[in-house]
Amino acid sequence: MPLEVGLWRIDGTMPVKVMPSGVPLESQLEIMIEADPTILGTPLLLIGRQVPTDYGKFIDLLAVDDEGTLHVLELKRDRTPREVVAQVLDYGSWVQALTDEQVRNLYGDYKPGEALEQAWSDIFGGNPPDELNTEHKLTVVASDIDPATERIIEYLAGMNVPINVVFFRYFSDDGRAYLARTWLLDKTRAINKGGGKAKASSKEMWNEQDWYASFGEFTPGRNWDDARQYGFISAGGGEWFSKTLKKLPIGARVFVCIPKTGYVGSSNLRGK
Repeated sequence: MPLEVGLWRIDGTMPVKVMPSGVPLESQLEIMIEADPTILGTPLLLIGRQVPTDYGKFIDLLAVDDEGTLHVLELKRDRTPREVVAQVLDYGSWVQALTDEQVRNLYGDYKPGEALEQAWSDIFGGNPPDELNTEHKLTVVASDIDPATERIIEYLAGMNVPINVVFFRYFSDDGRAYLARTWLLDKTRAINKGGGKAKASSKEMWNEQDWYASFGEFTPGRNWDDARQYGFISAGGGEWFSKTLKKLPIGARVFVCIPKTGYVGSSNLRGK
């Protein structure tokens, strides 16, 4: 069950509830996501809109994250929730077979004359991974779904199908419009590995809350005593390390290791 969002306007001491509704035109929501994919909660690089598949259908939005994972984003529009779930699964069967070259070609069709590497650097920093689309994730974008579809999504996710639903609630009050976002499956409950070409592994799934940090000491420069006193950890040794450190979410539990010394501490991240 997704977290329900309530919104109240405060008039003096009296709260007045603002009633939500569906986004007036879902085509507008597609335009908004294309303009700013971060409203989904994750930095994404759009690589296509209305992407044609080999089966005569069109993916609403196709994006990639900084790990090279493809994200299929399909809006519910006027279809039943179960119809759009079946559609996004069909898209997943097509997306999983895309090669790195095909993914890059899709971006070239979407942004003719623009280099993927430059767009990647602008959004994520650094360069794209050696291979794109080793995994993929499927997201249904909707204002609501029925209980049966909710059960289907949770069942599929429990079977390691990389699927989730993101809900957008539209609020209008005193001439201003607001958009609120919730997810059907909490990120800590959703599967951590997307579908695709990744090989099966006997490793435990990562809970996305526990992180490891290598804190190299050097003189003059960083030392663990300063980190303990002032409550920080820092990255060094190149852009990749700094970019990775920025992914730490507030509340993450960080285990710190000093090379050749061992684990020296753990803490929950309270700020960046």
